[in-house]
Amino acid sequence: MVPHLQVWLCHQGEALEISLQHAGGARFIAAARGHRIVLDQPAEDGATNQGMSPAELLLASLGGCLGQYAAQYLSLRGLPLEGLTVRVAAQPAARPLRLRDFTVEVVAPGLSERQLRALEKSFPAGLVQNAIRFENVVQLTARSGRAENPSKKTS
Repeated sequence: MVPHLQVWLCHQGEALEISLQHAGGARFIAAARGHRIVLDQPAEDGATNQGMSPAELLLASLGGCLGQYAAQYLSLRGLPLEGLTVRVAAQPAARPLRLRDFTVEVVAPGLSERQLRALEKSFPAGLVQNAIRFENVVQLTARSGRAENPSKKTS
């Protein structure tokens, strides 16, 4: 019997929060849980190309979410993980400016056609996928002054 798959839920029941610090030009450093990622724009857009663009990170988040689930599924069933790759694409749309029509392809070498179809059926609608699929609210504000450190807020 195969153990039940545990869908990883990031901070279940808690709000997720990161901070981004401007690092010159179009660059920002995103920080969360002691990890850092550089965001930038391509050189052809007048930036320094020192990191992925925010849109590329969105695709990476979607692919990473599904990839982690696929790896767990394969591992629990003793199926090969070697060569497991996730490719994500989306089409740009102009009005309103956004990404649309996301496609995610999981490449799992060494699986039979039956195993691939079972893997497809097992894909959950995870946290990142649902954030893209369902209508959401994005509240944008601007203020003057120093940034708050969320870990030092007082109640």
